[in-house]
Amino acid sequence: MPHDLLHKLGLRVRALRTLQGLTQEALAERVGFRAAYVSQIENGAKGATLETLAGIAAALGMTLSELFLDVDQPLPEELDRLSTALAGQSLERQRTLLRILEEALRLGAQR
Repeated sequence: MPHDLLHKLGLRVRALRTLQGLTQEALAERVGFRAAYVSQIENGAKGATLETLAGIAAALGMTLSELFLDVDQPLPEELDRLSTALAGQSLERQRTLLRILEEALRLGAQR
């Protein structure tokens, strides 16, 4: 898999995992491997077999097709920058920033 696709797939796994409030450790435990491997997948540093990705999808409560949704589509530059900026933050900080963004969008929609 080309590096760009690995990166986008990793971002997708991270986004889905954090939306469910799971840590890398919790996802890894559900699938049966180490959190370091989840981290490598999420960072696009390591590829994964289809069997591994199917396990991740199942652990996230979705199909493999849903896991791959839009992974081959170009990622807008702004979204890529935002994802990269959030990637190094703690889960708690990511949630706080998401609440701030959601509130700003809600206030902007009221105008």
